[in-house]
Amino acid sequence: MTENQEKEMFNLLTRSVSGIQDLNKRFDSLEDKVDSLDKKVENLQEDVSELKDGQKRIEKELRLNNRAVNTIAGEQVRMDERLLDLEKASV
Repeated sequence: MTENQEKEMFNLLTRSVSGIQDLNKRFDSLEDKVDSLDKKVENLQEDVSELKDGQKRIEKELRLNNRAVNTIAGEQVRMDERLLDLEKASV
């Protein structure tokens, strides 16, 4: 093998090693980013869970409020009927 061929071979080997090292750095960076994204997804899942719990509480309160409004509306109708009956009786 000639001296030029040896130099070219070592040059190619050096570039290959540098390329592999660069790929390893990029891979490590990607792993860090994936870990960070996993943590963010966990936080989002917890937030969604909390939101669902809050939604359930709000829906329960709405049902209770609707029952109360229905009860009040029913009482109002009965009071109006009694008032009409009393007005008719007093005439």
